[in-house]
Amino acid sequence: MADETTTSQMAPLAHSRDFWLLLRDAVFFGVTLAFGGLAFLFVVENGDFWSDPTSNGWWGGRWWWIAVTAGAGLVVGIIRHVLRMPAHAPGLVEELAAERVEPRTVPGTIAVSAVSLVGGASLGPETALGSMGGGLGTLVGERRTDPDMQKATTLTGISASYGGLLASPIVATLLVLELAKPHRRRFTHVVFGSLVSATVAFAIFYPIAGTTFLGIYDVPSYTFEDWHILAGVGLGLAAAVGALVLAVITGVVRRLVAPLATKTIVRPVVGGVVFGVVAVALPLTLFTGSDQLETVVGSGSSLGAGFLLVIVLAKIVAFAVCTESGFIGGPFFPMLFIGGTYGYAIHLLVPDIPVALAFSCVFAALPGAIVAAPFSLVLMAALMMDLGALQTVPIAVAVLTSYIAVTGSGVLVAMANRRRAPSAAT
Repeated sequence: MADETTTSQMAPLAHSRDFWLLLRDAVFFGVTLAFGGLAFLFVVENGDFWSDPTSNGWWGGRWWWIAVTAGAGLVVGIIRHVLRMPAHAPGLVEELAAERVEPRTVPGTIAVSAVSLVGGASLGPETALGSMGGGLGTLVGERRTDPDMQKATTLTGISASYGGLLASPIVATLLVLELAKPHRRRFTHVVFGSLVSATVAFAIFYPIAGTTFLGIYDVPSYTFEDWHILAGVGLGLAAAVGALVLAVITGVVRRLVAPLATKTIVRPVVGGVVFGVVAVALPLTLFTGSDQLETVVGSGSSLGAGFLLVIVLAKIVAFAVCTESGFIGGPFFPMLFIGGTYGYAIHLLVPDIPVALAFSCVFAALPGAIVAAPFSLVLMAALMMDLGALQTVPIAVAVLTSYIAVTGSGVLVAMANRRRAPSAAT
């Protein structure tokens, strides 16, 4: 009887025409978005040729950088004005939650994001890539009459766009599932479609790019001990403090920039000048943070804990300014830089905590305090640092602790309500 029930439950999926159409689309998305992602990342990664600091220390940047960042802001403003882009467009997390990306917004998002990242903005490439995949997925999916299949197709497209970017197709699939939280009616379709599209994209991306994010952060390995679990709790609380500082500074910057909300061109120019000045003072705050975090791993001890904490605060300011002044990019890469640098500083302050333990836990737990994607963040940290299975336990504890301390406790909700209160009163 149980076997018959199981068979009847599996039959609709295995025999569904929509399911096989989704897999066909997944292959198409994987091929198309692998090349689209490669082209976008080629532009972005080769656009940083202009940033050659004299040092990674204080005032190691060059003053003419400010002209570049302000010029990038000018181009961003012109694109937004010509395309009549709204002052605040939906971000990656919002689009994943809606399971739909408006196709008409994709060209503008890609163009502004490319200029932002080449211009040194402290943002990541995931918003542009996700918009690219989600827009294509929505365009194809809306030919279907079933709303569930429309959303499943959109999420399959987004997964394809991340298949080559992230450490593995599994991370891409997990991230989409955790952030989108698809309804159970389409959950299995999304799982299969996303995994196929991300795997196809990875199979094309890796041979051409020749590299992934696997093991890029060469932190010394350590032997797991029982007390590391308790250390994960402490590191998670430290990450929660960092996440709250990020939220507070972003709120302050949002208020300061609010008078420029209708100044489509002036707003990003001012933002470009501000984060350009920050970059001149502290060059490690430029760009996505992935390459800069490798510098922190290699030179963190010589830079010192105090200086690393200053970089963390400066990166938070630069990230908030870029986000609120009209530049477009993703939040994950900057937050990973902030978390990793913060974790390295904690190791220098408390040397008994192994560097890989502190680095990996705060690396994952700081974004984990804000975004409910624990499995993706733990797996991403383990793969990017080439850690063993036991070493993922403290990371999971840290992510859980930070999430409960910040989001689970309602602290961010209370802060958001407090921000909305004055505007409602006026």
